[in-house]
Amino acid sequence: MLNFLLLAILMSFATGAVASDSFDTNAKFSVDDTTLSLSSAVATIETRPISPGYFWIRINFYSFPPNANDIAGIENGNVDSMNKKWMNLANTVNAKTYNTSNAVIQLTVDKDFRVWQFDMSIPGHFCTIAPSEPDVRKLFEKYQFDGKSIRLKSKGTFLCDLSRLNEKNEKYSWDINLETRVFEKK
Repeated sequence: MLNFLLLAILMSFATGAVASDSFDTNAKFSVDDTTLSLSSAVATIETRPISPGYFWIRINFYSFPPNANDIAGIENGNVDSMNKKWMNLANTVNAKTYNTSNAVIQLTVDKDFRVWQFDMSIPGHFCTIAPSEPDVRKLFEKYQFDGKSIRLKSKGTFLCDLSRLNEKNEKYSWDINLETRVFEKK
């Protein structure tokens, strides 16, 4: 049995297969009184259609791990099956689970992978946390991206000004420390 397990591990490295535990993380987010503690992160990159030379890195955080079917899509930069699982939580008896099971951060990067903007969303809330490169630099304790994997460490709070929309301001907070592969959206 041990030889079979060792062979399976070696085969996964040889074929480039992605293990479900490679998406493990421990990230915390909140907006006002809504708190999320999320255990999986899936990162994708895609070109910005109207901004040549710029890309979006989207890191989707979930409260559940991907399974083999999810990973098949993720390897092509597709998180539809993960989002479908998350959306199905809205149909459960406890819809609060839906509201606290997903967060997304979006980084706008240039061809040299410098981050120019940092956005965050959780269900029902969205805010641009840092609208420019100097603002972004202040937020990250660590940021490394080589085009294939990302290392990101950031902890902070931000008061999102919604007065122009005649809404009350919202307090965002996050605590992210992850290292994960980034999959190109095809």
